[in-house]
Amino acid sequence: MRLVSIPMRICLLLTCCLLAFSGCGLSAGGDAEALGELAYDVNPRLGYKVYLNENGTYVPYLVLSWNYGGNTLLLREPLLAEVMPFKRNDTHLWDPAVNGAYYERSSIDAYLNSEFIERFSPQLRDIIVATPIEITAESSLGLTGEESATIKRDVFLLSLREVGGESRASVNEGEPLKYFSSDDGRRPALLPDGERSAYWTRTPETWETYTVFTVGWGGIGSGSADIDSGVRPAFCLDPLTPVIQREGIVDGQSVYVLDI
Repeated sequence: MRLVSIPMRICLLLTCCLLAFSGCGLSAGGDAEALGELAYDVNPRLGYKVYLNENGTYVPYLVLSWNYGGNTLLLREPLLAEVMPFKRNDTHLWDPAVNGAYYERSSIDAYLNSEFIERFSPQLRDIIVATPIEITAESSLGLTGEESATIKRDVFLLSLREVGGESRASVNEGEPLKYFSSDDGRRPALLPDGERSAYWTRTPETWETYTVFTVGWGGIGSGSADIDSGVRPAFCLDPLTPVIQREGIVDGQSVYVLDI
């Protein structure tokens, strides 16, 4: 099923028009669009990008899928400026019982759903959807196990499988995203200063208890959970969330903005 079917498109456009007339934060004269209509897997010609306000600075987010568990998936285009460990461990020695690669107790998961999410306005935080995500079960670590579990998160990392990677030492978490099979999706992710960096997925290597898969400029890799690597947050919003086009965010361009 595709979002661009006539009934669904009419539904989305009517909803956005109603929101515009009711004054839900849409700028005067701005053309309302439903966020889901921008998704890469629906209409890549629209640019599949929306700008969100993080602490007063507009940051581009890629609109990757209109139907990620029933909602629209956004992925931060630039990595966070701060590289960080998946699981903080100042000793850099791993007791196998610690399971440092287990996502649910990782430092990075805690950071995304506390400090990072505070960058957004209360209004935006209120509409972020708590999303069920598939993770590797703790019992699979160190045993090349195949068990997974489901947890709910507001903000999360994408999995190895979602970014188009695969390994015999991983559990299949989620489904591949169409974007990562494209030339755009295979481009290196950049830090805000323009430097390239590998970035974490949420997927551990199951033959160890402390190594995690990463996405680098040379393809898929892995690293010990205590090393510093890039962070690329993802989260979901309702596909009917209204966005508008605005000038003045990017020089010489009119871009889509979620203005709350």
